[in-house]
Amino acid sequence: MSIPITQRAKSIPVIEKDLEPGIVAEANNDMSIYVDKDASPKKKEEAIAHEMVHIDQMQRGDLNYDDDNVYWKGNTYSRDEMEEGDKQLPWEKEAWQANKKFNKKWKQHQ
Repeated sequence: MSIPITQRAKSIPVIEKDLEPGIVAEANNDMSIYVDKDASPKKKEEAIAHEMVHIDQMQRGDLNYDDDNVYWKGNTYSRDEMEEGDKQLPWEKEAWQANKKFNKKWKQHQ
């Protein structure tokens, strides 16, 4: 039986720090998330929702990575031959759907 992602989120450390320009958040192999300390509250929340999908993908065993490659469902993708975060990458499609859902909910609460 899997634990719902909302319950797992409570145990995922989210650490604010300086990130490279253009990077709002990162999901890490140790199941933590880095978020840029200078991002707006909305951007932080949106990025955490996105990165939680990647954490879930790693916990399912679908996604892993190292300095040179990203591994998705048994396939290897060279980091040198891709644009990180591209919405067409298979692991990003699922995560970008989370962004759409987040933005829809955000607009409803404004």
